[in-house]
Amino acid sequence: MSEMWINMGPQHPMTHGLWNLRVKIDGEIVVDVDAEMGYLHRGIEKISEDRHYNEVITLMDRCCYVAGMAWEHLYILAAEEALHVTVPERALYIRVMSEEFQRVASHLMWYAAFVQDIGLLTPFLYGMRDRDLILDLFQSYTGGRMTYEYMRVGGVRNDMPPGFTDRARKLCTWLIDRFKEYDTLCLASTIFHKRCDNIGVLKAAACRKHGVTGPMLRSAGVKADIRKDRPYAAYDRVEFDVPVQQDADVTARYLIRMEEMRQSIRIIRQTLDWLDAHPGPVIAPQLPRWLGAPYAPIGNEGYLLKRNYPHGLGFSAIEEPHGEALAYLVNDGGEHPYRVKFKSPVFANISAVREYVVGYHVADIPPIMGSVDICVGEVDR
Repeated sequence: MSEMWINMGPQHPMTHGLWNLRVKIDGEIVVDVDAEMGYLHRGIEKISEDRHYNEVITLMDRCCYVAGMAWEHLYILAAEEALHVTVPERALYIRVMSEEFQRVASHLMWYAAFVQDIGLLTPFLYGMRDRDLILDLFQSYTGGRMTYEYMRVGGVRNDMPPGFTDRARKLCTWLIDRFKEYDTLCLASTIFHKRCDNIGVLKAAACRKHGVTGPMLRSAGVKADIRKDRPYAAYDRVEFDVPVQQDADVTARYLIRMEEMRQSIRIIRQTLDWLDAHPGPVIAPQLPRWLGAPYAPIGNEGYLLKRNYPHGLGFSAIEEPHGEALAYLVNDGGEHPYRVKFKSPVFANISAVREYVVGYHVADIPPIMGSVDICVGEVDR
């Protein structure tokens, strides 16, 4: 028996980011793997404790550079609970719309990278083309394409520009037609099925054991989605289905994400109809001054005194594109969060790597890891 360890990363096309997969092989068969993270660690949690509450939003866009709206939403929900802030209803719907457009954009980025991994170039070009249309839409109301700094404690930074909902509806119609095209390009391809069917299997029991969530869990037959199980923002006021597959392989994860994009479009259309019918404020009318000015002069002496505001704890959980993301925030009455902690779904999904890679061929690793949809930025934080 001639076994050896090889490295796939940290500079490797398969990794889709800065991390390393150590692979122990016997010939072409994988007998053990070890995921090495930490190459991209930036200390975002600690930095957040030295920033005003709204300044932390800048860091959230960089937790996952393809799911910035979702991470902004995650943090904002925890901050608002800790700070006892009530949000206008219109802002809730705008947040849901933004998060669902971000889910589609993230899945399109996954789709483009994944199909290229298995040798399909044309779908890669189509996926990147259509993702760019969503980034154009984000730019129209946030000013940014990938880093938005749009959500705020108490609402969102600004309302939609004139004509936005019509433009968004046209994009939804375009995308729904393109999803059919994606399925034709992939599911009718012999290459796709040979490289994706019955590989990377991760059953429900193994998902629960390792805390795997999101599309990987739903591809194993578990109908779990925080938007349904623990609704936040306006998700309890929109209709959508949670897609489920049973095969728990790479193909099943593809099918889950494709259906998730269709359901996201369904949600977006409902939010657009509501926004057209319900004008109103998008930010809480009376926010504490410390969100913009944490220190205030006292008396005539001209010195500055730190204000003391009500304390609180905030916890939030959202269904971001990769799975269940959690945030915990401690408000000690100051102008900065006392403690911020995030849980990334991708960290758990990668941690289960032995369950779905061992026993397959080395050539199977790119499609398997591609189907996991790894964003290293949110893992290392």
